[in-house]
Amino acid sequence: MKMRRLRPAALLILMTGLAILFPILGGCRGWTMDYGNPAAQFEARDAATLAPAYMGRKVSVRGRVTAVDTSDPDRCTVRLQHAVVANFGTFKAAAEACTVGTVVHLAGIVRAVDASGVTLAPAFGRDPQAPFDPIRR
Repeated sequence: MKMRRLRPAALLILMTGLAILFPILGGCRGWTMDYGNPAAQFEARDAATLAPAYMGRKVSVRGRVTAVDTSDPDRCTVRLQHAVVANFGTFKAAAEACTVGTVVHLAGIVRAVDASGVTLAPAFGRDPQAPFDPIRR
């Protein structure tokens, strides 16, 4: 049986497509934030004790907004009670949609857990009507 060889142009197109496709599928946090299911859901009051087990993974947190900081348009943040900080990045309008004193649902990747609190980055508001079944500590 005679084997067919790929033409150099076809091989180049195939390799270029694979080189573009793998980083998009493997490293894109945007897909995870938009469509990935959270690894865990918990209340802000339980975040400090539960979040370390979910470092680098997407979680959902429900809590009362204590501050919204959009003074730096590249680093907009929303703070919840119990020292949960959500970094919204450049999404100023999304951060401003979180009103101080209201209870919000946030989704984000756990980036840091230390004495100062829990940091979710990137983070974004979540539909409050979406299922929310928090883990209790």
